[in-house]
Amino acid sequence: MADLVITKTFVVTSKNGLHIRPAEQLARLANRFVAQIGLIHESQRVDAKSIMEMLTLGARQGASVVIEAQGSDAQEAVEAILALVQSEFAEQASEATSGDPPS
Repeated sequence: MADLVITKTFVVTSKNGLHIRPAEQLARLANRFVAQIGLIHESQRVDAKSIMEMLTLGARQGASVVIEAQGSDAQEAVEAILALVQSEFAEQASEATSGDPPS
């Protein structure tokens, strides 16, 4: 039996859109899963496991992006990506400030 395709949509909330830091985080997370995972914005589909491909989406603030996953762990992959997006890439913020010198 073929694996089901799981799809969910999210809206880019960052004022900088889906730029390099969140794309890197998302790709790192996506690569933990066996499922094929894509992101679709307007008519363009890219591999969510590739930072460079995600950057070509040009997904600005307010853009609607569809996550599409297929494979044995597709549901878990989509849920994990949605959690990362909904946290507004909180891990990214904590990593970015952890190296700042004290004021």
